[in-house]
Order: sequence, then structure tokens, then C-alpha cells
Amino acid sequence: MQQVIDRKLYDTDQAEQIARYAPLTDRGDFNYLIETLYKTADGEHFLHGEGGAATKWAEKISNQRTPGEEIRLLTDDEALDWCEERAIDGGIVVDEFGHLVET
Repeated sequence: MQQVIDRKLYDTDQAEQIARYAPLTDRGDFNYLIETLYKTADGEHFLHGEGGAATKWAEKISNQRTPGEEIRLLTDDEALDWCEERAIDGGIVVDEFGHLVET
């Protein structure tokens, strides 16, 4: 997916995938959810999220909610929080955010 934010292009095909959270990937389910954390060549983190009509990624069209997807920029702290909330492997977290993790 590509999305322009603040006049800069963010592209999931060009960025490095750091971690993925996908507890429910059946796209026929209203609650399906896939979130992937990426890092750009410039070191910026962004989250690509997609989900069913009952998730925060849904799009509202008229009076209905439909599946949707979006890219959201994250600070390092927000990206680390995302990893902690989704229990991403500690090795991945330390590799990426070791400067923010107390040992």
C-alpha cells in the first residue's frame, strides 16, 4: 500500500517490515485484523493496518462501515508501545528499540 502523509510517500513495499500482528486474518469476518509495523530508510516508523467493518481500521461509507486500511505514522515511543501491547517478540523489540528499553 502507498499513502502520502505530509507530502511524503510511505510505501509498504519499499519499507522494512519490523513486526506483524494478525490474530484474525479471515477477511470474511467483521473483526479481522492485520497490523504491520514498518521502518523507512530514513528511520521513521509507520503502521499499516487493515481490518473488518467492526475494527478501528473500518471505513465509514454513508451509514455503513466497511473493511478498510490505512497507514499511520508513529513516533519511536508509540511504535514501542504498539509492540508491547501486542506482545511482539522481545528480541525484535530490543533490536529495534533497544535505546528505549531499560535492561
